[in-house]
Amino acid sequence: MAEIHPEVTCVINTKDRYFSTLPLALTAICQQTLLPARLIIFDDGEHRDLRGDPLYSHIFGLLNHRLGGRWEVVFAARLGQVANHIKSLSMATTEWLWRIDDDNVPEPDVLEKLVRSIKPNVGAIGGLVINGNGIQPLPATASNKIEDIYLGKNEQWYLHPAGQQPYEVDHLYSSFLYRRSIAEYCEELSVVGHREETIMTYGLKRKGYVNIIDPSAITWHFCNSQGGLRAHDPRENFAHDERVFSRYMKDWGIGNPTEHSYVVLDNGLGDHYAFKYWLPAYFEKNQSKKHFFYVCFPEVFEGVPNITLGSIADAKNTLGNIDRYNIYMWMIDRRWTQGLCAAFNRLYQIPPLRVNPPEPRLGYGSTIIISPYSFQPDHPKSYPFWDQLIPLLRAKYPTSQLIQIGRKDEPHLIAVDDHLMGLPLRKIQELITGCRFWISGDNFLQHMVNAAVEQVRGVVLWGVSDPKLFGYGYNLNILRGTQYLRPDQFGVWPGFPKNNDVFERPEIVIERIVNSYGTR
Repeated sequence: MAEIHPEVTCVINTKDRYFSTLPLALTAICQQTLLPARLIIFDDGEHRDLRGDPLYSHIFGLLNHRLGGRWEVVFAARLGQVANHIKSLSMATTEWLWRIDDDNVPEPDVLEKLVRSIKPNVGAIGGLVINGNGIQPLPATASNKIEDIYLGKNEQWYLHPAGQQPYEVDHLYSSFLYRRSIAEYCEELSVVGHREETIMTYGLKRKGYVNIIDPSAITWHFCNSQGGLRAHDPRENFAHDERVFSRYMKDWGIGNPTEHSYVVLDNGLGDHYAFKYWLPAYFEKNQSKKHFFYVCFPEVFEGVPNITLGSIADAKNTLGNIDRYNIYMWMIDRRWTQGLCAAFNRLYQIPPLRVNPPEPRLGYGSTIIISPYSFQPDHPKSYPFWDQLIPLLRAKYPTSQLIQIGRKDEPHLIAVDDHLMGLPLRKIQELITGCRFWISGDNFLQHMVNAAVEQVRGVVLWGVSDPKLFGYGYNLNILRGTQYLRPDQFGVWPGFPKNNDVFERPEIVIERIVNSYGTR
């Protein structure tokens, strides 16, 4: 037996877009796989008689063919879209109304998909309404929660992951299907009707009904700059409507919508940990806000509560130019000399830690964790003499187990006891917490240790990067000499030559380790 769908009235408001986007919207309605039972077109513009126009002779012919006589044009009173939507509630004879803007082009199966979500407890169902000139994937920051309304990132504006099922939201935007008998439009809004959809659909939710987004139902928004509500002077109208909306928010108990804080880490793994050191103070400063972290290594913040993680692409989509968050540009502009971790503190204006962390200590275990490389052995910061240093470590610490960590594709050191490559970051932290001490080049490991609840002292083998900028004073920082430091400490690394002579020799390294950390 064929599925029986409820009848739907389609409503279009139009103003002076007769020969731009309105023909596209009307044609798209005629091509729906599930046709509306009726179409009402509110002409809020010139009230032009189009019956003699060559283009509209085809459009009207198509409407007659597809809808029969179940369509009409209403010359409206030019009071704006809200007045027309209110009028449609009394004109329609069906329970469900499908509102479409005159610059919307729904794909052929939109109405068919929307009605599939109709249930007794559902008040409104919307699909995606995407700008055809700015198609972007759904960012982590998009939200249809009413408290995030001022974030300005409606989930309906973005392509969702393939296969995502319909889901509940607080409010809907632009084009959607809704239940006529429970709908109430705000009559206080101006002719432009700013926030009308939000007020109406969130009102449905407050009445106990569910609003739904079906990401598979896509309507293309052609954002016509001519005609429509843009024909009205927007400044006072929008300001008036925003004042009305603010009163609604207060009446709803959302007088103080959620504020947002943003962190952008478009940099390396170690830089993420250099910022993470300040998380307790950062959250204390921004305790009443919703936090968005746009990062390259989300695993660093795994398990951190009350944050929304997004990509760098999300950051650019949400914030535009993100140069103001670039820690290296910030340090260059200020001729920074105090260290990477302190730079993050200043960039994000984080107050001092209320409780100082425990003093860094040597580990309690018997293992020595070795993180030998910065990316790869041929990187200018990678220590080159591990084949000579490992036997010296073995001789001085015969009861200790030497364990190499690193990426899965990094070369294995010879004569260590174990290679634990590609470990999750939390597992590396566990190894460090239980080790005797650790050894690395200038890579992520020292920053991970510094961000830990309990800091375990280690050894960092430096060559051309400056430990005063990128290191921590409680570690044993072994630098052959400041004369070997790279002049441009904040520059990019690709193309910078590798020079083994800038690193301290293994016999000096082992002597420094034994003198500082002993052999017991």
